Parts: sequence; structure tokens; C-alpha cells
Amino acid sequence: MLLIGTLGDVTTVRGRLANQLVRLLGIKQRLIRLAEVDDDPAAFRHRLRKLRRADRRRPSWTVRRRWDIEPVDVSGFDLFVMSRQGSPGRRVLLYLHGGGYLFGPFWTEWGAMSRVADRSDSDFAMLLYPRAPEHDAEAALGVAGAAYDSLADRYGAGNVLPIGTSAGGGLAIALTAVLRDNGRELPRCAVLLSPGVDMTLEQPVGHLEASDVLLSTAHVRSAGRVYAGALEPAHPRVSPLFGNLAGLPTMHVFVGAAELLRPSIEEFAHRATESGSDVRLIVGEDQQHTWPLAPTPEGRHALEQLVDIVASC
Repeated sequence: MLLIGTLGDVTTVRGRLANQLVRLLGIKQRLIRLAEVDDDPAAFRHRLRKLRRADRRRPSWTVRRRWDIEPVDVSGFDLFVMSRQGSPGRRVLLYLHGGGYLFGPFWTEWGAMSRVADRSDSDFAMLLYPRAPEHDAEAALGVAGAAYDSLADRYGAGNVLPIGTSAGGGLAIALTAVLRDNGRELPRCAVLLSPGVDMTLEQPVGHLEASDVLLSTAHVRSAGRVYAGALEPAHPRVSPLFGNLAGLPTMHVFVGAAELLRPSIEEFAHRATESGSDVRLIVGEDQQHTWPLAPTPEGRHALEQLVDIVASC
């Protein structure tokens, strides 16, 4: 069943200022310039190195202060398992970060997941999955599966809750589809924040190019090509929209009304529902890509709803 809810109606002053700051920082234009050289490996890697300076690949000081942290090696990649000090949770959030499969995670993701886990009486695990162009979709999915297995052995498969943001949301869907295909026990639910479900952007999105302060068609399509590796960008492991969407766990999907990915996410929700999967779509009116992670009143409101969702899964 597809359930559609909305959050908010008018962006607050602080929300508008945050959007303006993103515009002033020129992130969208830098991502477009990166896409322009995706056929030139040397130039692409040079620009990518500069953009990756914003990555936060280790737990922040605030996370280290509040959580017991266990680094786990998963097929050569880091999985940081954060457990509640003195009282480990019965549930763990497997967090798959955003960044177009090229970057991340970012400091906002560490902070947001720490708050969600703390308030939902959960542990959480941050996976530094293989990123493009050094690795491809098959590698990322393989490591995500190994991380899921590691956590399932510790907590039980029903107590592992995948949460994916942007690219990580697409990876989370692909992961649950592989688990289903392999006859594995599925998570009870998954939470997806502005998931990248169609890296080809086949849906008409021209009317949203201007309103989205971060994403562009050029960047999304380029990231899809680079991440796909030997696969096509329309392959279900890269773009889950085009795969078998039956038999997936309950999915709680957040999407901003002003973001470029909204049409493809809405199409994904409808196709999954028609296939018999349970999708709960939450639309943030006038909101941007991954707005639940933003340090704004709208972001905090959405994060509160995310906490309630996790606690009820």
C-alpha cells in the first residue's frame, strides 16, 4: 500500500538561508564541472579529490564522546559499529551514506544518525562502502551485503534496519533486492532519504533544475555512468527503479518537493506499490534533497518523524 504524507508547507527563514548558502558555495556548479570531465580520468580524479575534502571518514568527536565504537573490517572496508555506552541496543541502523557514490559520508550524516539512534534506543553502523570511480556498483553491493551479514550475525536479521541517503538509498534498495533473491531473511523495514532510484533520470525533470539547489541532471547521469562500471546505468543494481520491486520490506521514503529526484522517487513508490510492496512516501513541501539531515527547523521536524519510524519498525 502506498501511503503519502506531507511535512511542512512553507520553508522557514532559516531554511531559506540554508538553501541560499548552498547556492553561494557553488556546490551544484562544481558537481556539474566534475560531470563535464567524466570521460577524462585524470581531470575527473583531480576535481574529485578537491570535492572529497568535505568527506568525514571517521567518527566525529561528538560521536566518539557518546558511543562505544568498534571498527570492523568488511572485505577491506570500514564498518564503524556504534553501541550505546553501557547498554547496547537491541536494534542496529545500517547507514549507507550519500554523495553520488563518489563522496561521503558528511558530518551532517554522522550527527543525524547519532541522534536518531540515541532517541530510538538503537545502535548504529556507518559503512564506508566502495566508491566510484575506484570501485563500481557490484563492489559496493558486495560490501554492503557483507556488512549486513556481519550485523545480522550479531543482532539478528530482523533487527538490522537499513537507512540510506541519496546514493546510499539506492544502494539500500539494491541490497534488499539481493537479499530477497537469495532467499535471505529481510529487514522488517528500510528508511530511504531522497534515494537515487534512477541514475538515468528518464523522468522529465527540467522544471526542477532551477529549484534544486544541489543536484543537476548532468551530475546525476554522470555519477550513474561512473558508478555502473561494466553494467548499464539502467541496470537494477544501479537504478533500482527498473528492477523487480515485489517482496521488498516496508519502505519509508522521504523526498523533497523541490528536488530533482522527486519524479523518479514518486514513480518508484508507485511501481513498488503496484508490485505488492509496502511504501510510505513522505513529501517535504518546498524542501530540498535529503532535507531531513539539514540543520534547519524543517530538517529537525523530519528527523523527529524518522525517529518515530525507527522506533516502530
